[in-house]
Amino acid sequence: MQGVYYRIPFDFESLTEKKDAEKISLETSIHQHIFLLATTSFGECKFDETYGSEIWEMDFDIMKSDNSLKEFIADALKKSVTTYERRIRLEDVEVTINDHNLGTLGKRRMKKKVSISIKGTVLETNRPFMFSNSFFVGPLSY
Repeated sequence: MQGVYYRIPFDFESLTEKKDAEKISLETSIHQHIFLLATTSFGECKFDETYGSEIWEMDFDIMKSDNSLKEFIADALKKSVTTYERRIRLEDVEVTINDHNLGTLGKRRMKKKVSISIKGTVLETNRPFMFSNSFFVGPLSY
């Protein structure tokens, strides 16, 4: 079924109720796949132990500089997206890292917020592609 893409996570309940599964656009499918690649560590996918990104192989050590973390994450994402997302031609990966306070007045919980921006071209349509998302890492609490 080339050209048909489904939302992640897949809604199995609608399938058991004999309803059509929710379909999405090519661009949305690429967005979902890149986010899945970025948030999957090696070994989580049993049919391909190398699926995911190297991001989760490192400890998000608060002693490492944000610049070295940015470079490491950008390189890991470039490698994963180039290998596993063949529907786009990758042009640029930008990563920013900021300290973010998630705590309340009584207890401060600092996390590193990793923001990712990926630019490319959708090969099938030759349209520009832009992915932006973020996630938190680092268990630092005080």
